[in-house]
Amino acid sequence: MRRTDGAVPLHRDPDTEHIRTQLARLNDAVHGVEPSLPRFRLDEGDILVLDNYRCWHGRDSHTGERTVRILTARSADAG
Repeated sequence: MRRTDGAVPLHRDPDTEHIRTQLARLNDAVHGVEPSLPRFRLDEGDILVLDNYRCWHGRDSHTGERTVRILTARSADAG
């Protein structure tokens, strides 16, 4: 599951309270480990390549111009 601030139970879901409780637990767990996660800075000309299926990633907020180019490569292991 992807953790976003927009994750909410479906409209009129009978398990709404349970879902909200689980989302709050996930949020607490994520905020609990965030300070220990590695952080690095990309300089101009640097690229970042990662496997979306094998890592949980995010980014901190930024200021200034930001250009993103996404290239999707599929390997034989992707299945």
